[in-house]
Amino acid sequence: MATPASLVRQLRAARDGAAVSRLAPIDVLRLSGPEHREALDRIVSQDVKRLPAGAGRLALLLAPKGQFRALMAVCAGVDELLLLAPPGRGEQLASGLATYLRFSKCALATAVAGGAGLVVIGPRWTEVVEAAGADAGTLANGGACRVGNGAAGTIWFGETFLGVPGAIGVTHAAALAGLEVALVEAGAVPASAEALALVRIGASFPAWGAELTDAVLPPEVGIETTAISYSKGCYVGQETIARMKTYGHPNRQLVRVRQVDGPDPLPDLPLPLVAAGEEKPRATLTSFARDPELGGIGLALARHELAAVGTRLSAAAVTFEVVPPPE
Repeated sequence: MATPASLVRQLRAARDGAAVSRLAPIDVLRLSGPEHREALDRIVSQDVKRLPAGAGRLALLLAPKGQFRALMAVCAGVDELLLLAPPGRGEQLASGLATYLRFSKCALATAVAGGAGLVVIGPRWTEVVEAAGADAGTLANGGACRVGNGAAGTIWFGETFLGVPGAIGVTHAAALAGLEVALVEAGAVPASAEALALVRIGASFPAWGAELTDAVLPPEVGIETTAISYSKGCYVGQETIARMKTYGHPNRQLVRVRQVDGPDPLPDLPLPLVAAGEEKPRATLTSFARDPELGGIGLALARHELAAVGTRLSAAAVTFEVVPPPE
């Protein structure tokens, strides 16, 4: 666990310079073969068919009734699509896609299995990844690029899954330390998982397994603006998502909250929240971290009528207050 002083340095680097952090095991999938773009386009929420070569976007795999199933970055190559899942979610992504791709003519394979990953964030992230040989222009467009070959090679993606600009580099475990050294020598400050959590919460970006669960519709957590195309054709779950956009807002929405008082909630424990004067829970704390300067901050999935700034929500002797969304 990082000390408060070191955490302050890490957060300042992420805000004003560049920060680098190791990730959990991360897989890269490769989709290729006849009509591979068309096959994926019929499944996921993003407009894959019209994605320019060298570009990339976030995409969602949904249930037929619109609930979340998987999050991925889709990066277009000349004759392939590279798919990146958030750390630790590669097998779930592959399994979910395979269900729909089994009758297609294309092939879904693992490009890098159990890869070791690093994420680089901060205003100077392009400068830092360029020092490691990456094409920052391609990454800034959400795309992917390869640096080197074999066991020492790295595939870079212009996505962070944190809601902030940056890039993820995926390599083999034996090459991870050398890559990290090169990034630090280029000016990146090593950052902890705690720092990444605070960055993500500050950006109000939903995480798979926290805000993104099989009971959640994407518009409830605000990810539809970056991960859903409303101009493409049909995909799994499209009818529900289109109906929500046409006929009204979701019943719940993701809000940022600040801890007012009480003990810190247990990690990874969903905490039902009750508004002042009520007894029935109408919100759930989904993420929490302690900022060394701001105190306890988190994300909560709350009924729409409780999302106003200043609303107080409490549970288990702890109280939170809804604060403004990120600028």
